[in-house]
Amino acid sequence: MNRMRCPEDRWELALGQPHPSLGPGVLRYRGFRYAPGLVHRHWEIPCGLTTLVLGFGAALRISPVSAPHRARTVVSLLSPPNTCPVLGEHTGGIHGVEVVFAPWAAFELFGVALDELPNLGAEPAGVLGIRIQHLSEQLAQAPGWPSRFAILDQFLLRCRREGRLASERVVAAWQRLEESRGRVEITALAESMQWSQRQLERKFNEQVGLTPKRLARVLRMQHAAALISAGRRPSEAASVCGFYDQAHLTREFTALTGHPPLRFISEYQSGKGSVDRAAGRITSILQEG
Repeated sequence: MNRMRCPEDRWELALGQPHPSLGPGVLRYRGFRYAPGLVHRHWEIPCGLTTLVLGFGAALRISPVSAPHRARTVVSLLSPPNTCPVLGEHTGGIHGVEVVFAPWAAFELFGVALDELPNLGAEPAGVLGIRIQHLSEQLAQAPGWPSRFAILDQFLLRCRREGRLASERVVAAWQRLEESRGRVEITALAESMQWSQRQLERKFNEQVGLTPKRLARVLRMQHAAALISAGRRPSEAASVCGFYDQAHLTREFTALTGHPPLRFISEYQSGKGSVDRAAGRITSILQEG
């Protein structure tokens, strides 16, 4: 387990690895605690993954970056993959754990059709029932992060035994998209799975939460963000990541993150306590004040 803490003890993050039997679909546990005080803003961009947040502290206000009037206040949240940036705001006092999944793994474990979840996510108890309420109570009462991560292991292993299986073809197609960073021709992908494009889209919507084309957009943007953050010019990133040109990259990047590439990466690199939710992805900027 890795643990990070602000020198002034204003926030704390703990990263844990799920039980090996939960692989490869359950990717990471993250515990978080923010002390009351300063305003914290979390700028979250699409990353192609599903997250379950179980809070046992104060509430968090979330809203689409492009539509702040659609804000919601939540303590816990089950979020499918999406294609819009989200702003989370709070004044501290929040405390909880987050589980990051490959989308098809959330479908398997919870039996939830991901395309039926709202873009901003759903209250977990409303979707998953009383078992999630019991889990949240156990997590709140546990003495520390290792105990909480062990409780998550037990809960998710039980869900694995009782859950369903995602389509092998959906998982294989998802892996192809991941490995190619979104650079797969969707018609050819469907043919390789012995499905029509419409069949592939329908199954992906249910078990991944996005169509293959929309997921590919997110993965290409994520690859470009990683390259630009590592020092590559946007024009180079556009060529490597399969965009027509730099203007195409800028349009897609702005649509998916809310900022053009260089501005977003500048804020990401100068952000206070930037911590990404999943390895190999740029997902979050933590801002204070």
